[in-house]
Amino acid sequence: MKKLYLLRHAKSSWSNPALRDYDRPLNDRGRRQARAMGEFFQENAFEIDGIFCSGAQRTRETLDLLLESYDYRGEIEYKDEIYAASVSTLKDLIRQVNFDSLLLIGHNPEIEALAEDLTGQLLIMPTCMLAVIDMEEGKLEIFTRPE
Repeated sequence: MKKLYLLRHAKSSWSNPALRDYDRPLNDRGRRQARAMGEFFQENAFEIDGIFCSGAQRTRETLDLLLESYDYRGEIEYKDEIYAASVSTLKDLIRQVNFDSLLLIGHNPEIEALAEDLTGQLLIMPTCMLAVIDMEEGKLEIFTRPE
């Protein structure tokens, strides 16, 4: 794989304490963040071959809203193993792909830890933060959160 897009899900809601963490939806701010990220993807004409998305509600909603603005026609796989995964598990998932580029949508602290492992840089990734990594050089190309 040549390029990895790591995206932490957008801001989620804590308004219903009865929900399992896995089932928490996005809040209003998160919905705005995800739409802005979709516009950013479209404006930058990112060429992504495949998407792996955690099965958690907030990651699925992040992807759905991102895709409202980003014209994407490739494969999408929802993978429960991304939720609360170790860095080694995430790296194993990435190694299995036959894509030139992959968007992985997941959670902290795992996304931060994976970004650090791949780039050698400490990267703080608040909600809806994107890290684009050149996998051939282990170099961070883009680190942003458009809003």
